[in-house]
Amino acid sequence: MPYRNHPLPVRIYLGIHDHFPARRSEWVLAGIMVAWGCISNGPAPTFAGNPAWAQMAAMMNESTWGWFAIAIGVFRVLALVVNGTFSGTWYGRWSPHVRALASFLSCFLWLQITFGLMASDAATTGLAVYPGLLVLDAMNIVAATKDAASMDRVVADGSL
Repeated sequence: MPYRNHPLPVRIYLGIHDHFPARRSEWVLAGIMVAWGCISNGPAPTFAGNPAWAQMAAMMNESTWGWFAIAIGVFRVLALVVNGTFSGTWYGRWSPHVRALASFLSCFLWLQITFGLMASDAATTGLAVYPGLLVLDAMNIVAATKDAASMDRVVADGSL
């Protein structure tokens, strides 16, 4: 573990810094997810009276969607912190698996938003954005599962 001898705040900083380029889209999408959730929980209603969000509102209220998004985003940030910073530990070994799960959960939300916007028949620029976020997270699932498979091989070989 390259960061073991550093104080915890330095260890976390170095782990994030060194692995950020490879996980850039995961970090950005986690931030978007948390921001989306915060906006959904904000004082101004985002779903009410807007036909583009009627499908989402029919499934759950916007506050529930917002807390769901915040939970996914925070879960993802924690997985990304553990991913590089604590590699070589028993819990670091599972971080690629957790990253794949976080990307999958994010895809679920991006897909719900995309389907909801498509079903609304409302002209919205969201149809130019949310499918792109969905594709990025689908690519992150592939990357994380490849990392998980590599980690599983290392563990099976007894190298870790």
